[in-house]
Amino acid sequence: MQERFKDQLDLHVHTTDSAAATAYNLKGSTNIFVNQQWVPLDVATSTEKMAAYLDNILSAET
Repeated sequence: MQERFKDQLDLHVHTTDSAAATAYNLKGSTNIFVNQQWVPLDVATSTEKMAAYLDNILSAET
């Protein structure tokens, strides 16, 4: 996704035991947040769905 969205996407990767994760009640090992909003697992694990999801968010911001 970082390659596709280049400068439109600021990617941060944190482990579930990191300080950044303490504010969330994380139940699994795959958790994706965009603008502090949780992304459903079926979207987060699908390249096509995630690209469409990000396209929608980024088009709403411009």
